[in-house]
Amino acid sequence: MKLKLSYIICAVLVPLVMMITLALLVSVLQFKQDVALSAKTLLRFSEDVSTASWRVTGQAVKLADRPCAEILSELNRTRAFTPYIRDIGLLEKGNLLCSFVSREQAHPFPLPPGKTLPTPLPARWVRSFSWMAGGPGRPAVVYTQQVAADKAAFVIVDSRYVQELMDVLSEEREAVFSLRFGKGDAIISQPAQYDRIVMTQNYVTDDGKISLTVAAPLGTLTAVWMKALLIFIPLSFCFSFLTLVLYRHWSKMRMSMAREIIRGMKMRSSRCIINQYLTSTAVIVVG
Repeated sequence: MKLKLSYIICAVLVPLVMMITLALLVSVLQFKQDVALSAKTLLRFSEDVSTASWRVTGQAVKLADRPCAEILSELNRTRAFTPYIRDIGLLEKGNLLCSFVSREQAHPFPLPPGKTLPTPLPARWVRSFSWMAGGPGRPAVVYTQQVAADKAAFVIVDSRYVQELMDVLSEEREAVFSLRFGKGDAIISQPAQYDRIVMTQNYVTDDGKISLTVAAPLGTLTAVWMKALLIFIPLSFCFSFLTLVLYRHWSKMRMSMAREIIRGMKMRSSRCIINQYLTSTAVIVVG
């Protein structure tokens, strides 16, 4: 028995389209799960850095009532045990009062042009900056904790350690990671140049102080989709083959039943003719 061409095309195309769509959904879900795991790792590390930075800032607050010459040794010791800290000290009215870098000399706080500290400073304040004046040109995070109305302790954290982890995760997931502390500038993974972005995911810490955006380029999702298709397309062909075999078997059974019915009808008609003939003959003989 030959199968109809239209049915063969339908049996192949329908499972193929379904499996291609399913592969796309599975690849997107898998990518989201992988990115969520990386985001959790990066946010946890960033929270650990923030916790340590707030602890150091609190230590500087306790030294705020002492002369700068006396607290410099404490600042040096604290700086030595926390290598990711770029500078630590006290500021007053937006100027450095005493710090590890400037020592006892008063300088303007090294913010980028166009950036200012809030007035008055809140009890706690954190911002990320794309770069800091007088620094190595890398992004930095500033933490301040209020001591008095116009006085606060501060810590400037170098983003190098966070950046290195973010670059590794970005390369692993082939996506763009953008980390932000407070409402500051975004710290972006390198390389930051990718093709067209087709999907973004946002994550934030429980306290809302650190946020992360992960952007997925078209090429990344396409590559994940292609890997999924290597599994789902063979499944589609297997399903199509099984469907055709079952349909052929069912068609044979249906044709066999139809033939039996036709054969039975023919045999019944023959019996009727023979019976009628024998009956007529018997009647003639008796007469």
